[in-house]
Amino acid sequence: MSKVNSSKDLLMLLLYAKGKEGRQAEPVRGRTRLMKMVFLFKQELMPRFKLAQAIDKSALPDFTAYDYGPFSSDVFADLEFLVDLGFVSVKPVSGGVVLPEETLEYEYWQAGADSSSGSGIAGVEEEFSLTEIGSSFVAEGRAGKLTDEQWEALNELKARCTAANLRSLLRYVYEKYPEMTTKSKIRDEILSQG
Repeated sequence: MSKVNSSKDLLMLLLYAKGKEGRQAEPVRGRTRLMKMVFLFKQELMPRFKLAQAIDKSALPDFTAYDYGPFSSDVFADLEFLVDLGFVSVKPVSGGVVLPEETLEYEYWQAGADSSSGSGIAGVEEEFSLTEIGSSFVAEGRAGKLTDEQWEALNELKARCTAANLRSLLRYVYEKYPEMTTKSKIRDEILSQG
């Protein structure tokens, strides 16, 4: 059995996993939440659940310490690629609250991207989900690469990330991985919240 060796496939696995409501392929609200979920997958799930048997390390995006914590331009590039391909849909969330750091992180990506295909609008919360074709692609090919135990771990990670409010998720990442917050402009604010 071949391994998942693309960061795009990894992103699709995360979007295919069950979320806080226990439904397959539940949407994920916000780019920053999705970014931190990929980061936590790399840091916490890969080492603990022998996912290296199914997912090649080359599929893991590189993260750097950035103005708002761990950041990988690969995650945004992969997301845009999957949207353009029709595997992922993006829709604005009416009444959704966008934190300033999410808008700034997205603007940072857009400033460095050589693309006019950006699907997002700064200041508007977005929800990301697999389309029918994206779900079929994962179910027919990539889902079989993980054991039931690995899927359970992946589902648990996604459920925790989608159930927490964004500030709580950021606080968890900032407290657990301080080396990724050395350049953060909001570190003191995030860590001072009780």
